[in-house]
Order: sequence, then C-alpha cells, then structure tokens
Amino acid sequence: MLSRALPLLLALPLLAVCGHKAGLAGQGANVVASSSVYLRNTFDTDPSIYVGRFIPAGVTELDESNAMVLACSKHITSRFIDGGGVDYSEDLKVSTQVALKVGLPTVASASGSYDAAQTARAKYKLTGKIVAEIADPEAFAACCKGQPDQCSDRFIGEFIQGTGALLHETARSTEVKADGTVAQAAGVNAEAGVGRSAEWQRLAEFPDPVYFAFKVNPTPYTQAAVNTCPSWVDNPPAAAGGVYVVGRSDNARSEQSARSGAMNNATMMAMRAAGISYGVMIPVRAESWCVTTSTARRGALRYSARVLTFVTDQALAEAKVEARQLAEREEAAERAAAAERDRPGRTTGPIAPTQGDPAPTQAAATDLQRILAAVQAESFGSDKLAALALSARGARLTAAEGRQVLDLFSFSGEKLEALQQLRPIIQDPQNWEQLVNGFTHASDRDEARKLAP
Repeated sequence: MLSRALPLLLALPLLAVCGHKAGLAGQGANVVASSSVYLRNTFDTDPSIYVGRFIPAGVTELDESNAMVLACSKHITSRFIDGGGVDYSEDLKVSTQVALKVGLPTVASASGSYDAAQTARAKYKLTGKIVAEIADPEAFAACCKGQPDQCSDRFIGEFIQGTGALLHETARSTEVKADGTVAQAAGVNAEAGVGRSAEWQRLAEFPDPVYFAFKVNPTPYTQAAVNTCPSWVDNPPAAAGGVYVVGRSDNARSEQSARSGAMNNATMMAMRAAGISYGVMIPVRAESWCVTTSTARRGALRYSARVLTFVTDQALAEAKVEARQLAEREEAAERAAAAERDRPGRTTGPIAPTQGDPAPTQAAATDLQRILAAVQAESFGSDKLAALALSARGARLTAAEGRQVLDLFSFSGEKLEALQQLRPIIQDPQNWEQLVNGFTHASDRDEARKLAP
C-alpha cells in the first residue's frame, strides 16, 4: 500500500510548475495554520503504524517520520471513523523536509520575514479518520509517570483521509517585527500575525481517498500543561478592514457537530459585536481551525472546536443598517396592528387559527433564483453558507421556497445553520413545518421547530 504514495509525491513538484490559479476568491488578509494539523511526509492508504508514536520534546518541524515508538506507545490503539463526506477547507503546517519534497519554497527565518510557503491549504471531502484510543487511561498514565523517558507530552493521535486538492499561497512575504507585530496598515497587530492578500496555486489533486494529514494530541496525563491550539484562541489578531472573531464549541459527539457549533458561536459573537440581537445574520469566513478530542466516560470520544473567523467592516455596517430597517418595519407593523385593533366597528374576540393556512403570494422570482444560483455555485458547505448569507440580504421567501434552499445542503448541521439564516426572510411562518420536514432525523426536526418565528 505504501508504494502508491511514491509516484504521487514525486509528481507534486511537476504539478506545482504547471499548476493553475485555483480561483479561491475572498480569502482573508491573514492565513494561520491550525497548530496541530500537519501535511504528511507520504500519502498512503494505511498509516495506522504511526498512531501512538511520541513527538520528541522541543521538536517543531513535524512530520510522521520523526515520531518515535516508545514503551508507553503499547497503551495506544487505533480505530477507523467514517468521515461522512463532509467538505472542509483547512490550512496545514508543512515541515521544511516535506516542503522541499513537494516543491514548496522554504522560509528564510534568519531575516525575520514570514512567508506563506510552508502553509498549505487542503480543500477536501472527509472520507474517514484513524484516531487514537487509550483503553486504560490509568495504565497509560502510570507508564508515563513511572517511565518518563518512554513518554513525551505529545503523540500522533489522528490521520485524516479524504479526496480533494492541495494548494499553496504563491510567494509573498511581509516583514515581521521582533515582537511579533506588523504595521497596522498591513492589517494585523498580534502575535504571529501577518497581513497579505492571498493568491493560490494548485499543487496536487487526490481523487481517490488517501491519508494526507495528521494531528498531534497532548498526552492525557499532562493535558492541563499542554495546549495544542494556537494563540489566537485566547488573543484574536487585529486587522485593518474588519475584525477577527473566535467561535467555540465543546463536548460534541462528532467533529462535524463541533465545527458547526463553533461557526454558529462565531456568528453570534459577530452579531453581538455589531449590537444585533436577532433577525440579521452576519457572514463570517473561517480562516483557521483547532479541533481537539477528549475521552468521556466509557471511552467515548468528545470533540472541541475553535475557529478563527473574519468579518469585514462593510459586512458589519450593512448588518447594522439591515437590523435598523428590520426594527423600523416591525415597529410600523405593530403600529398598524394597534390601529386596526382600535378601529371603530372592528370585530373583537380571538380568531381561531386554521389548519394549513395558505401560503402568501410567491416571493419575487429573482430572490429565489439569486439565492439558489449563489449557493449552487459553491462546492463546500462553509462556502455555501457564506453565499447564502450574502445572497439572502433583503430577500423574501415562502416556506416552500426556503425548503428548496435547504435541500441544497447535505448535512443536518449545515441545514440548521442555513435555516437560522433563512428564518428572518420567511414570509409565511405558519407553514414552518414545510421547512421542518426537510430534516431526516427526529432530533434535527425538533431543533428546526425551536427556530420557528
């Protein structure tokens, strides 16, 4: 199986020479690789022998080849988890050795300049993962404490399998000051911050499922002293033209749920920053991820996610205007309802609701067509959600039309997030059940009903 990887990696430099611009529009001014996710030295179809190998203390240039099998590795086993076909766009760290192998220019660190060459971006469909498991945490902790030279504070804990493409940012550098800052005009003032515009070039494609990246886990008994997430988790960078917002999600049963929850939290944080409480969704763009795992009772895995998102000043300003207009429309509707209640000769008493109220006149066809076209133009779930947020501004849809939009999303987490965005523009909320029926699982339908206006 390992032999399949050799032709692929030998081909990567050639692909880089003849690669074309990938057309990834709208990238942020700052690209930060997830701190614990690394591009592999070799792509193959079974990297399980590397799971549980320890990373030597102090090593920062990581690939799976410099991890070590130690005595305490025997307590770490692995298992396969289906990926569900979820679409991701993720930034990976690339060691100097791997960068040279795949044809990425290396970084001249002596000058103090930062170059994006050793960060690669993977746009991929997750087909599966091999994850580490510790069946007996007490025995593992005893091994590490009793034989500290046979254990380190980090080990290889996960391999990512998928199909997709590997890209890198074409060479651009920005001088970084000794204190880790750049001039505010460059868009950033924070530790490890860099301001630049992104142009992307395709390095390689992997149409068949291969394991192309791996994650490093903290050793559980020292987990409190080891932080595998980058500094932006607690200190988001500053940038010209917008703000960075960190979204958080903990104790999720799947990585997809953790990521979806973190994006939802980032959206809510952006709304709070704009002083908006409801009704208007602000488009946020994911720039970097940190996903970690922990073991719950009976060995069940739990996922935590942190996402660094960027929202432009223009999006914040437009959202404030839209929120003000929405408030004015609601106030006008309340005044009209009050005037109707006070109208002489008006019939008093409650009016019994009817089952299956007719839908209002169909919304302007251009609204639905614009939204459908924008969402269908994107391939990845996160990009579809961003397209929906932008194209739905000022739109009016019926519940039946909203269902057509929901059907463009494959996974329940994405559908729920899309439904949150559609909520303020649905004109016949009495037919909300049509939207609820777009969900397969009963638990998701319950969540969808809770979103009803």
